[in-house]
Amino acid sequence: MALLCLGISIYLLAGAMGATGQVPMAEVRGHFSGGDGNWNAESFGGFYYDLDAGVGGEELVVEVEGRRVEEGHLVYSSEVWTEEFDFDGWGRHQAVAFLGKRYLAGYFNGDFTDAVSALEEGELREVLIDYEGIQTATSQTPLFLGGGYWIEVAAASYDGDTVYLILKKNGVEVDRSVVAVGDTYVYKVGDRRLPIILAHVRSAMQGGEMAIVDIDGIFQIQDVPTIKIEAGGLIGEMEVTTFSDDRIELLNARDLILSRGSTVPLAGGLALRVRDTPELIYYPIGAITDYGVHEIRGPVYTEDSLVRLFYSDGSIGFAEARWNHENFAGFYFDDQEDIGTESLILYMSEDGIISPGREFTMNETRLGYGFKYTSFVEPVDFEFEGWGSYEVTTLFGQPWFAGYGEETSPEIGKKSMVGMEQIGQILLDSDARNRVVGGNVLKLMDGYEVHIIDVSNDSIFIMLAKDGKVLDRGIVRSNSTYVYERDVGDVDDMPLIALHIEGVFNSHEDHFAIIDGIFQISDRMILPIEPGNEFGELKVMVINPSFIIMANPDWILLRRDSKTTILPGINIAVADNETFRYHLFTNEYVLPPPQISDLSMPEEPVPSGGVANFSIFVVAGEIKSVTAETVDAHGRRLILGDLTASGVGAVDQWIYSWQWNSTVPALSDDGTILPESEVQGGILQVNDSTQPVQVFVSFDVSGRIGLIRDTAGEIYYISPTEYEKLGEAASYAEMASDDHLRREYVKIEPGESEIRFFQIVDGTAILGENGHKLSFSPSGIEPHLIRVGAPPGMYEIRLRVENGMGALRTSGHYFEISGSDLVRASGGSPEVEGSGVGGVDAMNGSINFPLPQPSDDLQEKRRSIPAPGALFALMALGLAAAIGWRRQSLR
Repeated sequence: MALLCLGISIYLLAGAMGATGQVPMAEVRGHFSGGDGNWNAESFGGFYYDLDAGVGGEELVVEVEGRRVEEGHLVYSSEVWTEEFDFDGWGRHQAVAFLGKRYLAGYFNGDFTDAVSALEEGELREVLIDYEGIQTATSQTPLFLGGGYWIEVAAASYDGDTVYLILKKNGVEVDRSVVAVGDTYVYKVGDRRLPIILAHVRSAMQGGEMAIVDIDGIFQIQDVPTIKIEAGGLIGEMEVTTFSDDRIELLNARDLILSRGSTVPLAGGLALRVRDTPELIYYPIGAITDYGVHEIRGPVYTEDSLVRLFYSDGSIGFAEARWNHENFAGFYFDDQEDIGTESLILYMSEDGIISPGREFTMNETRLGYGFKYTSFVEPVDFEFEGWGSYEVTTLFGQPWFAGYGEETSPEIGKKSMVGMEQIGQILLDSDARNRVVGGNVLKLMDGYEVHIIDVSNDSIFIMLAKDGKVLDRGIVRSNSTYVYERDVGDVDDMPLIALHIEGVFNSHEDHFAIIDGIFQISDRMILPIEPGNEFGELKVMVINPSFIIMANPDWILLRRDSKTTILPGINIAVADNETFRYHLFTNEYVLPPPQISDLSMPEEPVPSGGVANFSIFVVAGEIKSVTAETVDAHGRRLILGDLTASGVGAVDQWIYSWQWNSTVPALSDDGTILPESEVQGGILQVNDSTQPVQVFVSFDVSGRIGLIRDTAGEIYYISPTEYEKLGEAASYAEMASDDHLRREYVKIEPGESEIRFFQIVDGTAILGENGHKLSFSPSGIEPHLIRVGAPPGMYEIRLRVENGMGALRTSGHYFEISGSDLVRASGGSPEVEGSGVGGVDAMNGSINFPLPQPSDDLQEKRRSIPAPGALFALMALGLAAAIGWRRQSLR
């Protein structure tokens, strides 16, 4: 059990760090309502709230008649407030929250701006940065801001009194200014000269090799309005009825019906979720889609708060704070299955001091001290209906397996896990129908596999294995359940796996069975819940088959401006304020799929052989790869550039820039254009009596063939330069004059051997139409590669951006190459290089699979050179075509 405890502690620690996994969106719940509803910034975590300052401003009021909200009876409003810049020297500004985010409302008169209201013009510009702290920029390292902006240091005066700053957006200069140390650099936009970037210069120094500047205050808002509000305009289902320099108000533009089990969108990520219950129960939800780790909070309380508690036995009580699945999204809640009973109560605090938890009754009213955390055991239906239900409890924001109860099918049986003071994890619960025949393997979780040995008559013969070790064998008849039991933690003979066989059927071809129910719990993810076990600041006080109760055994001090872990993954944040104000929160890691917000490419035709410039602005966190493919009008790949390492930016905003000199590699014999790579795949026919061979051909920097080898590493030709790299005792001339050695390194037959190369068309390797006879010349084997200007016509850019949440592919971005004749260029590698900051250097050779340098492989092992796995697949695609080609052209 000690090892199990250790494993679970690590598992729970991961959960506490917000590692329920990356999610594309996080959802915040508000408290439930059965009639008219009211939610504000303190009660609903989906609204913006500054805990330190105690301000937010948003409110949602709903008036219902039955299940109908009549037009104009749902009101969303937000009040403007005044707040301090994080950098003290700038004073105050006006802020407003809208749909859960903070925006600039306006500036007051000050040293760097006149009084100007953004909200009065209907402009909501999101605050990107509000930061006080020293950040350093140099003439070699820019200071990256948000929205694609960065500050470059051009120079500093030798006395350190002034600094010359350049502001760029997406690599393009937009402003430059000389700023005195101690002053604020201000960048303004628009007719009203609205400041969107403030940067306070703390100090500067001009060194021998670079200038260094310390900036100790930054404030930045969006350069274009995130949202533009117009009177009478619609935002989702809401109509803007009021906006001024101090308030925004929206009303529902039509009647809303709160149907059972529905989600009613309002505006942006704000919606109403209606429970599937006979009586009306609904609540607001807010969606968080910005990249990063976000606090998912519950309602805000103070030591003066008073919450009335209602118990199932009819008694009542009072507390200072209460969070449960109805008002805190950090506690687990499944609306469809109606699962979720976690509750955390803080009975009383005094100046942040929490006494040890205990509960008592006074005058038939329940009161207490400290924290009390409760979770009940609940029945949940199996996905396969014939098995009835099993039991779960929710703990620390997760569902846990508690056992098989009274309503569980006798085939599985009753067995409590929580009754043995432990809980587990559910791995599979499915009623999907799986068709199986003899020889099939059904993979389960945790390394378990069900091998279907045979299917006959009305039964199947199965073998259960884990990690390759056979655990059990059995014959299972139609319409029955196979159950595998083993000891799990302290529970003997716990049903671990259940499979239901719907039936065995005969067809003209074979016997098959249908498995229509699978249930599996983990035999290793077990959490001991014993009295006295501590989790965070709380300790297990009571555990039985029906519920779990925890309380704090010791005094807890919730300090000003602190965050304290109360339970694994569940924390309390306390305001940096004289008022003791706090809320519960958990962390959610949001990683949206990637987006390409801007693409810059030639608008005018580019002369063949001329330079074409490209750049893209990508919004994505944790980028794994970025590629840009250039194809011709037939979808034939000319070049695939890997841009991944060239990105310039920070967090989730990145710029990628590259150039193409509009030339392509072509074969010298007939001008066949090949994809850009130093290694080309093809099919080689040595002579008319031999079978086609899958090969790849390496070209040197001059464009000459250096090596031809097959997928097993067998050499068909090697150039003098590549041969010398092997360090053989015999010289190239000696090798060529020795029949035995020559057959090892040169198998091609001049004038007889022919090769066809693969083209990449719409991502698929296709064998080219033209065969190329191989011959010798004083310079080496022919044909060789030359560089020619790209043929005139339309070309397409295809982009692919991948991050941890998935891959985005875009196509249909066209530019034109002009000119009437192909222009011969020098042989060797193309001049494809980076452009500006973070440009791509040497896209040459960047095809969609990596190919090692032949000489390196040959130095290790001359006759068995492994070909890349991707190349095997590429070659295989062309083998059948190659055989047909041989019959037509070489017979």
